Parts: sequence; C-alpha cells; structure tokens
Amino acid sequence: MTPNEVTLLGVLTACYHAGLVEEGLQQLNAMLEPRIKHYGCVVGMLDRAGRLDEAEELVAAMPAHPDVLIWGSLLVACRAHGDVEHAERVMLRRTTDADADTGDYVLMSNTYASNDRHGKAVKVRRQIRRNEIDKVPGCSLIEIDGVVHEFKAIPANSIR
Repeated sequence: MTPNEVTLLGVLTACYHAGLVEEGLQQLNAMLEPRIKHYGCVVGMLDRAGRLDEAEELVAAMPAHPDVLIWGSLLVACRAHGDVEHAERVMLRRTTDADADTGDYVLMSNTYASNDRHGKAVKVRRQIRRNEIDKVPGCSLIEIDGVVHEFKAIPANSIR
C-alpha cells in the first residue's frame, strides 16, 4: 500500500511535534511530489529547531512559490529566535510579493522591538501607515440554522 499525501502530511506533523527533524527531512526527500503543505510542515519543523538557515534554503529551493503561511512561519521563527538578520532577508523577499500584508510588517516590527531596535520598529509601523497597507480585520464565522453569520473585529481607532 502506498501512502497518500494526507498520510504523509500526518507523518510530517508527527515528526514536527516529536522534534524528529532528521526523520522529517528524510520523509520529505523520499516523497515523489511534495505539495506546499508538506514543505510548510518541514519549514515549521526546522524553524522550531532553530535551524533558520536550512529553513530559508528549503523555501528558496521549493518548486512552488512559497505562500503567506510559509513566509509567516519563517518570520515567527526569526522573532522567537531573536534573529533580526534572517527576518530582514525574509521581509525583503516578502515585500517584493504582491501578497505581503500587514501581518508581515507587524511581525517585523515586533522582531525589532523584542531585540531592542525600537527605532526600526517605529519606522516599520510608520511604513504601514504611510503606504496604507491594508489591515485585514480578524473575523469569525458561525452557521446557525443554515445561515452563515460573520463577525469582524473593528480596530479601536476606527470607532467614532
């Protein structure tokens, strides 16, 4: 029996949670056609292990264009490990993509702030305002009697 992509994702997820990075890399390398979700899991695994160089190399070598979740995973790991230089490289790549969003900039600002680079953190926040980068509100959906209701978070500064 040959495992399908869902089974392989389960194996990678188990490796991620158990901290079995080498085993996870072996599984990814053994796959015939890994999908972006498989790469995302391994990137997260490398990030969690503090192996940011390898994670960045894996993203660069991916056959598919990395999605917002993979970039976000890298940025979160950079912040968690206090690696401003990696975060700056990731942001440089993200800002060339059309799908860069406020979350990327906020993560970069927070990375600067948590590493006592407050001037740069403020500069990034100003860039968000100056470039009018869309702030996507948080939202929740709930279905009641077959009707979907959406609730959005409204930023405090927009309440009048």
